[in-house]
Amino acid sequence: MRHTFLSAAALALLAASAPSFAAPGFEPGVYVGIDTARASVSSKYADNSNDISLGANTGYQFTPNFGFEVYTRSLSFNPFRGLLADAGYYPDSHYGIAALGTVPLDAHFSLYGRAGVGRTTMKSTRVAMADRTDTDPVVGLGVRYAFNRSFSLSLEGTYLSKSEVSLISFGARYQF
Repeated sequence: MRHTFLSAAALALLAASAPSFAAPGFEPGVYVGIDTARASVSSKYADNSNDISLGANTGYQFTPNFGFEVYTRSLSFNPFRGLLADAGYYPDSHYGIAALGTVPLDAHFSLYGRAGVGRTTMKSTRVAMADRTDTDPVVGLGVRYAFNRSFSLSLEGTYLSKSEVSLISFGARYQF
């Protein structure tokens, strides 16, 4: 887990310091995005049935190699129901901030890494126990295909390390 976080952070820093291989028409700008994901969790308190997760983000692309975003996502895990389940917590939603390091491969394809931190809402499996929030380091790797300067699609694998949630997401991004 620690090695994964350090590797993603190193990739982001390398991408930010690398020379730009992007098309000469790069312009910095604000972007918005949405995605859908399959989420799985390593928890004895939640049903690991690869639930659907929806996310949204907004950010700023400073250079072809570095961007920053604020994001939110649902984690719609269903807790085990019944009298025999242990008392505990399961992840329900997540929001945070992340730095994105991008390595353009050509005018359309690019690889990117995500390193950030967020807050995960942990729901209780018992009414008598209060819900809580945890600070959660986040790492991810993805590939993006840009149709033009403004519109792109991406495929990303993300890991929320403290809550042990893995996401495989497919998203769309529009840069202004």
